[in-house]
Amino acid sequence: MLAGGGGAEDSLLLDKKLASWIGRRGKMLFLPIAFQDPNRHKTSMAWITETFSPLGVENIQMWSNLAEHNSTELFEFDAVYIGGGNTYRLLAQIVESGFDHHLVNFVRTGGIVYGGSAGAAILGRDIQTVKHLDRNDIDLTETRGLDLADGYSVWVHYQEEDDQRIREYMNEKHHSVIAISERSGVVMDDTRIQSVGYEPAYYFNKNEKRQI
Repeated sequence: MLAGGGGAEDSLLLDKKLASWIGRRGKMLFLPIAFQDPNRHKTSMAWITETFSPLGVENIQMWSNLAEHNSTELFEFDAVYIGGGNTYRLLAQIVESGFDHHLVNFVRTGGIVYGGSAGAAILGRDIQTVKHLDRNDIDLTETRGLDLADGYSVWVHYQEEDDQRIREYMNEKHHSVIAISERSGVVMDDTRIQSVGYEPAYYFNKNEKRQI
């Protein structure tokens, strides 16, 4: 599941769908690790609780350091929510800890991964879709994402004026793009890609822009 990066009101329809899949007895893992500041972890946890408790998801656990956990723990959860922040920092932590492989295996065995903003971008093929938004202060050179978006790179916080940037990105990387505004979202499974939100999401393939 890919959210474009808006607030709780913007992603409500997508959040409701996630909550319905988790169920009232389900358990969700929250990863706010795109932020370095521990205080942001706390405020992010408060935000995610305020967002999902009214939707019936109250069993939420936060991990702020992946090095303290192992892959088998993932299977205690019905869904993993990867929050926003700096995309380069987020990808670096997930890859360096080996959790990129664990998350891919989690999805392939039926687990649900929800990415919001930076969390959505890393689920795509390459994260250079965010270079106009995020600073690469850690000098990350390997920008390949987890490639869980059906071969697409993911463009978050999409606005119509981004179209030229998207075409330049595709010319450079030769990757197709799914573009998601702050008020849109996308659900992907083995059989289809579905837009869920208040605004449309788009495919960009070569010279074609098409609404999902």
